[in-house]
Amino acid sequence: MKTYLSLILLWFCVLFSQAQKYDIPIGFTVTQDALTLKSSKDSLFHTGVRPFNQWFLSNESFNRTFKDTGDYYYDVSVLLFQKHLLEIHKKDVHIGMDLLLNLQYGRNYSENIVESPSRISTNTRGFRIVGNIGKNVSFETRFYENQFFYANYYDSLVDRRDVAPGYGRVKAFKTDGWDVGASAGTVSFKASDLINVKFGHDHLFIGHGYRSLLLSDYASNYPFLQFNIRSKNQKWQYMSTYAWMQSLTRSETVVSTEALFKRKNANFHYLSYKPTPSIELGLFEGTIYKRFDDSLGFVAPNASFYNPIIGVNTLLNGLQGTNNALVGLSFSYLHRAFEVYSQLALDDIDRVSFQVGGKWFNPLGLDRNWILMEVNSVPEYMYSHNSDNLLQSYSHMNQELAHPIGASFTELTVLYHFYKNRWFANAQFNFSKRKRGSIRQLGENILRASDDILIGTSIVQDVLTYYWKLEGGYNFNIKTRLQLFGQVSQRTLINLQNSARNQNDFFFTFGIRCNLNNTYFDL
Repeated sequence: MKTYLSLILLWFCVLFSQAQKYDIPIGFTVTQDALTLKSSKDSLFHTGVRPFNQWFLSNESFNRTFKDTGDYYYDVSVLLFQKHLLEIHKKDVHIGMDLLLNLQYGRNYSENIVESPSRISTNTRGFRIVGNIGKNVSFETRFYENQFFYANYYDSLVDRRDVAPGYGRVKAFKTDGWDVGASAGTVSFKASDLINVKFGHDHLFIGHGYRSLLLSDYASNYPFLQFNIRSKNQKWQYMSTYAWMQSLTRSETVVSTEALFKRKNANFHYLSYKPTPSIELGLFEGTIYKRFDDSLGFVAPNASFYNPIIGVNTLLNGLQGTNNALVGLSFSYLHRAFEVYSQLALDDIDRVSFQVGGKWFNPLGLDRNWILMEVNSVPEYMYSHNSDNLLQSYSHMNQELAHPIGASFTELTVLYHFYKNRWFANAQFNFSKRKRGSIRQLGENILRASDDILIGTSIVQDVLTYYWKLEGGYNFNIKTRLQLFGQVSQRTLINLQNSARNQNDFFFTFGIRCNLNNTYFDL
């Protein structure tokens, strides 16, 4: 599949071979920076889908986010702060190439590790190529090779799931590390001023906050085809995305250690409406489709998978049928420097989750600074499915497609971002309260069946988690968000009924990184 996709991307670029312009990266600090710098020309720009679509964003807003207008007198300074590592500009072809690095080293102090402290590190080397061909075609491709040594609590998650969240399947590296590769690529075609078609291998985020209860970028990338349409007055916008996903369970119909993983399809429809520049309303529908049958092997998805009209799939399949549907609402109200936003997600009649949050942009007159506070609440067994259709849980490659914690929790998140003359600092605090059973997780793990009953006399346990992080550093290249940084974090889990399961990890790292994507250690 990846080979065919790469050939299609290459063919598309050749077929449609004027300042350079590409999607705003999905990283949260980058997207919030884009919002604080947004031009008045984009007052009706819809912000409920990330990455922000380049073709619906003005050049002025894009350049404010990715163009450094400073004066530099040495070539090395220009490369370090202002330009891509390599740029090609010939007639209607504009291409930029960069190295992408994330080199971190630190220590983890944990009550669960006898040899204390332990090493934690990230060794990521990669590259990115972005470009425009003609007036209507853009593309981006990225590849990363990674070796990770995680903090203890996160390492246990990777070990259980056999996957590094946001990256992909892992293999052991040395004694207690992990090796994983990751790739992404998209081609975007502007069919008209109102229609955009994009396809490739990446992930999406639906919502206005830090978390999403509808669709987040926590899971690994997946192949997709996406259509974006907006009305002439820019008040209406519609997105329809078709995705190809999988589990990490191999097909038993082929007797081989390299048998194919069981597949599934998904489509996501999102309709947004901006009656005024201050208000944005969104309607969401996501459906996970059956692609594998234990007796028949791989099967074609239901015909409704190809339906582009929002709401029809839920009417045809129901919320908890063979194909697993999720519907939801999104809301944002912006008044001057303040934004209030919320989400509502419905997985079944008795499974409703909600989000409410607020942001303060440029607080006290500090440009490109912002503060966020957000609350999320998700009931037990949200996003999971019954034992007959467990493969259609709201997941991809053993990773949650919505909130990283899964289900059965209430969470508070507070973030502050400081920026001044290239210097930055971030402060973060997360608190969550979860309910678990003494025998197994009580609906928190969405990979378990929603009709699975606790065995024996299981006692419901209250689990509290605290996570905080302080980091600071200096920004270099504006194109890649190259940063020199250091950070210190702590994650504590307290089981109020069983102290033997308590966890405490205190860790710090320092290094250099290209901060374009999100990695969620606040679980």
